[in-house]
Amino acid sequence: MQYCLASIFVRGRNLLIIKHEKMSNHKIKYYPVGNGDMSLITLKSKKTILIDCNIRESSSDEIDDPKEVKEDLLNSIQKRNNKPFIDVFALTHPDKDHCGGFDKNFYTGDPDDYSDENEDNEEIIIDELWVTRRVFRDDLSNEASPIKNEANRRKRLYQNNDSKKNKAGNRLRIVGHDDNDDRKEVPHYIPGDEIDEINNEIQEDFSVFIHAPFKKTLIIEEADKDNPDRNSTSIIFQARFFENKDGKEKSDFICRALFGGDADHYRWKEVLNKSKKKNNEESLKWDIFLVPHHCSWTFFNDTPYTDEEENQTPKDYSLQFLDYKLPEAKVIASSIKIKDEKPNPPHQPAKDEYIKKVGEKNFLNTATKPNEKKPKPIEFIITKKGFALSPLGKIGSTIVSGGGAGAAGTVVKTG
Repeated sequence: MQYCLASIFVRGRNLLIIKHEKMSNHKIKYYPVGNGDMSLITLKSKKTILIDCNIRESSSDEIDDPKEVKEDLLNSIQKRNNKPFIDVFALTHPDKDHCGGFDKNFYTGDPDDYSDENEDNEEIIIDELWVTRRVFRDDLSNEASPIKNEANRRKRLYQNNDSKKNKAGNRLRIVGHDDNDDRKEVPHYIPGDEIDEINNEIQEDFSVFIHAPFKKTLIIEEADKDNPDRNSTSIIFQARFFENKDGKEKSDFICRALFGGDADHYRWKEVLNKSKKKNNEESLKWDIFLVPHHCSWTFFNDTPYTDEEENQTPKDYSLQFLDYKLPEAKVIASSIKIKDEKPNPPHQPAKDEYIKKVGEKNFLNTATKPNEKKPKPIEFIITKKGFALSPLGKIGSTIVSGGGAGAAGTVVKTG
């Protein structure tokens, strides 16, 4: 897929809106990366948003092939001057299973210094990087440290008001509250913001609604240095696809997808309560839910599951959150095959609770689609009529304009 620009440029909202040759449909792809997360949103405008990554060196303990993951990603994104790039990389939180392989597969440094060696290694340029303030801490894994270094490099451009700060490959966004003076010049997105600017361009039919992390959570987690809880600082957001830019009423949504890293039930309770308090229950609805922490029981209650009897009962608010599902909603568990045994996550009791809400046919595990021996990415195609599983990996059929509700390959209308 090649990068393509039209010859007409339009000024709006102090941004340069560049008209692209458009694809016919939006897509969301969930990669089989073991107990980790890696999801790719591709918009009709050809903009790409990668949420987390877990590109491993080998998978001796897994069935999926890490090389195929990288190859598929490269085939799914654009090139600019023969250099592969993604428009946005959003790190939900700096755990190694959400940023595995970042160092070897993504380019860091001044984009002007991208070399032939970088090109030979097929290192991917990140035009715009989204992180929380959690990534600037010192207590990070080896996998997360290169992201911290790159975020600091970009931060310094904003500090110094460098003319390169808004160049593709240098852009930085901090998601969530951040009162650090060193980062005050960096653009911030906070809970309650709806973002339709993706890599410096306004999108006509897509936005991101930020739910979390909350200010209180970030402050508490940072203060508790003896027991840091990176999961609690995960970015939670609703990806919104609608028919046109001006139509953002209920009837104009064509798909809503939820992402939340490894956020636990306490964080989801807060999202639920704040959204209801602000009469914004629309932000809770979902067609596709990448369930948190690799189908962990932590969405429903505390763990270990077996240590306390009270831990084995799902919290009412967790079940209530799931009730914001829309017709034929899909649950995605990005994990190894789910069995009623260790290691956990994934947790079989969590899978059972999700199936109670959406039905077994609408619960999709990345380790077993289309089959356990050769898992492929789970991909949805989103049209103006709704969403459907794509034929990728033989997990569905081609989208059609009608048919039985919820059948694989038929469009599910929402709204």
